[in-house]
Amino acid sequence: MKRPFAVVLTAVALAAALPAGAQMLDVYRTRDDVAATQAGSMASATACGARRLDDRPIALEDAILLAICSHPQLSRTWADARAATAEVGVSKAAYLPTLNATAGIQRDNVNTTYTGGFSGDQRSTSRYGMLNLSWVLFDFGKRGANLDRARALLRAANAAHDDALQSVFYDAAQAFYALRDAQAALEAAQAVERAAQESLAEASARHDGGAGTLGDALQAQTTYRKALLDRVSAEGDLQNAIGTLATTLGADADTPLRIADAEPSPDRDDFTRGVANLIAEAKRDHPKLIAARERLEAARDQIRAVRAQSLPTISLMGSLTRNNPSYQQQPSLFQLQSSHSNSIGIQISIPLFEGFASGYRIAEAKAQADAQEADVRNTELKVSLDVWKSYQSLQTDTTNLDNSQHLLDTALHSLEIARGRYKAGVGTFTELLNAQSALADARRQRVLAVSRWRTARLKLAESLGRLGLWNDAG
Repeated sequence: MKRPFAVVLTAVALAAALPAGAQMLDVYRTRDDVAATQAGSMASATACGARRLDDRPIALEDAILLAICSHPQLSRTWADARAATAEVGVSKAAYLPTLNATAGIQRDNVNTTYTGGFSGDQRSTSRYGMLNLSWVLFDFGKRGANLDRARALLRAANAAHDDALQSVFYDAAQAFYALRDAQAALEAAQAVERAAQESLAEASARHDGGAGTLGDALQAQTTYRKALLDRVSAEGDLQNAIGTLATTLGADADTPLRIADAEPSPDRDDFTRGVANLIAEAKRDHPKLIAARERLEAARDQIRAVRAQSLPTISLMGSLTRNNPSYQQQPSLFQLQSSHSNSIGIQISIPLFEGFASGYRIAEAKAQADAQEADVRNTELKVSLDVWKSYQSLQTDTTNLDNSQHLLDTALHSLEIARGRYKAGVGTFTELLNAQSALADARRQRVLAVSRWRTARLKLAESLGRLGLWNDAG
């Protein structure tokens, strides 16, 4: 008699144990639809594990891998994608039956007093168990719409993660370039300081020898002090750039870093196609647009699901019940020893009236779909503008990269001539200071041109949504 009760208790125990191990079971293989690591397709788990901050100089590829393997923003978007895969599994589970088990032990004590002073006690113990089965057979497409919506949201989550990868990639590369630019700016400031110091020594020697004026010496002193201030400021900017790169790589700002040295070289082969083709490519493949389109698709699936809520549902219902009571001091000659029952049938649920809420839910879903459609168009315009601006900036900055080198070469030659004329006594100190100032400005223009070119090239790749690891020469 107690066997059915034991079966129910076993079912309850198994159900209680499921939550602890459920996360280890992926029946619908939804995890195959999300990246294995937060670095996605840009790096494997082995590559992420091999990258560490140490005493060796960091190359651009190292900086990018460190960032995409450890950045908390990517941890968040990757977790969102994994949650979306779980939602797909929940939607698929709606096609299978549900089975619930209920079991318990109940103790009843009843004390009854009759006329004439008689009283009686009745105590009973009941053990009961119940299994309930429910299986939705037909629901006019509600489950299908929910599954399509979950899949669309998963694709949107994956696209959002890809977009976050692009952003972190861009930030890491930009921080790396900013540190390299800060080093170049410091080197330029040091070169200007050395030139100013040489001019000060020459002006002071000529003044001490009676061939130069005190005004020339004071001007040289002023120029040297200004160069000294610029060099100290450049050192401060370098430390700020080191802290920025360190935090971008997931380390504390005070982490010492050294980056690998490399000379910039123009690279036009990636973006030689017309800007119209680039815009069309970005509108087709950019992760931001893919995510927006998938969210629009999910909003349209939501309309289908909301409409299906107002339609009937056909379900298979079944139950199995067992009750084993035990009585003590029962005055009746007939005692209930056990009872059991079972049932199976088809249930039709028809929503008849819910205060006109269904119409408002449909209107809300349609409005949300309209909002998502507007968001898609707005994202298209933003992507188009980003590509246009980035393309034009790259064309300009690539040309100015060559112009800045010519300017620097000319300024160096001009300073050599001015210094030679001043030493020979046929040139004025004002000419020397002007040449020195022109060289300092040319050095700054060169550093700025290289920085803008690097950023423009990187920004165009980011605006196209196709940043990837490359062998950088710049």
